[in-house]
Amino acid sequence: YAKTPTSPPHYISADATVQNSMISEGSRVYGEVDYSILFNDVIVEEGAKVEYSIVMPGTVVKKGAVVQYSMVAENAVIEAGAVVGANPQDVANRDDWGVAVVGAGVTVHEGAFVAPKAMVDEDVVKEEK
Repeated sequence: YAKTPTSPPHYISADATVQNSMISEGSRVYGEVDYSILFNDVIVEEGAKVEYSIVMPGTVVKKGAVVQYSMVAENAVIEAGAVVGANPQDVANRDDWGVAVVGAGVTVHEGAFVAPKAMVDEDVVKEEK
């Protein structure tokens, strides 16, 4: 528990789903949060999903983004449709799996992917095929 006197109480939308998680002051949840910890002033937009993750203060997870088995540092932005991390059951070789880490102030741009076990400290863009 972290007391943040400068933030209002957290808000969980009637359409949001939050289970087995801790949500700190100032956070606003409109999407899905499960088995996760959201520090103060985190925003999880409608259609976004955060699972088995720790999300630090001031981070925004935008509509349609997925954050799984990850640690996301403060003031990061996970843009719409971006994917950070993966469920270990979805990785063919378990040696390739690990917690994904997104550094402070990093933007994971729309449609970009941060692989399991990756540690990123610079903005991530979608790779063109």
